[in-house]
Amino acid sequence: MEREAIKESRRVLRRIQDHLLQAHHNLGVQRESLGLVDVLYHPDTTLASLNYVTPRRSTAWVSGEMIEQGLARLRQLRRMPRVRYIEGLFLPPFAKALRDLGLEPEWELPLMAYLKDGFGGQVPPPPERGPLPDNITIEPVTDERGVQLWWYVWRNAFYDVMTLGVEPLFAGRDLAALETGQQIDILMNRGGLPVGVARLSIQDDTAHLLALALMKEVRTPELTQLLQAEALKAALAKGCTLIYAPGETDAERQIARALGFLDFGSIVGYAETTYETREEEDDRILGQPVLALR
Repeated sequence: MEREAIKESRRVLRRIQDHLLQAHHNLGVQRESLGLVDVLYHPDTTLASLNYVTPRRSTAWVSGEMIEQGLARLRQLRRMPRVRYIEGLFLPPFAKALRDLGLEPEWELPLMAYLKDGFGGQVPPPPERGPLPDNITIEPVTDERGVQLWWYVWRNAFYDVMTLGVEPLFAGRDLAALETGQQIDILMNRGGLPVGVARLSIQDDTAHLLALALMKEVRTPELTQLLQAEALKAALAKGCTLIYAPGETDAERQIARALGFLDFGSIVGYAETTYETREEEDDRILGQPVLALR
C-alpha cells in the first residue's frame, strides 16, 4: 500500500511539474536540454522563477557533472546559477549533490493539492459556500475587469498579495490568457468596492491558484477561505481534476486542508549565492510588471 501511495503521489507531482513547464513556456521561457537536465531561461528578464536548471522529466538521477553543465549555461546567459525541482520526485541524496557543487538552499515552498477524484481512496468533499457576510459578493470573471484589478492591486499598498512564487502573475493588460481560457479571476466585493481577487492559471485539466490578494483592513481567515473556495469551484467547473496552491504558513495549510487540499511535498531551490556578476533580478517582462514573490 505504501509503495502504491508513493507512485500515486509522484503522478500528482509530475502533473504539477508539467503544468509549470507549460505555463513558463507560455510566458516566453526558452528550454535547452543538456544531457539529463533542462536549462530554462527567459530572454527578457532575470526573474528567478523563469531562469533555472531542472532535471529532465522522468529522470531518476542526475550526476553533479551534468548539473554543472546546466549551471555553466546559465552563467553564459548572465543568469544566477540555480536549480529548482520538486523534492518528492527525487531521492534525498540529490540535494547533497547540489551542495557538493557549492550550491546553497535558496528557497522552499510546500505544495498543497486538491484532487477531484481523490487520493488513496479518499475523495475530498465538493467545495461549498455558506452564507456570505453582509455586503460581500463573490463572482468569477473572465474579462478585463480581473486584469484591471490586478493592475490596481500591484500599485496599491492596501492589499496583501500572496503568490506561489513559481509562476509570475502579470499585472499588465494582456488579455491573451483570458481569450484562450487559461486564466480565471475571482472577484470579491464589499458594498460594490473590490476588496479581494484570486487568479487561477489553467493548463488542460490542471489548475494553479497562483495568486490571491485581499485588502488588509478586511482580510480574515474566513474571507480568505471564501475566496479560495470560489477559486476551487471555478477550476472544477472548468473541468480541472487537480488544483494546486501554496502552503507556506500554518494558517494557509489549515485553510487549504479545510477545503480538501492535501500536502504534497515542496518545490525547492538551490543557488550559487557567491556568483560574483549577479545582477539585480529584473521583475519586468516586455515592460509589464509581474508579481512573483511573497
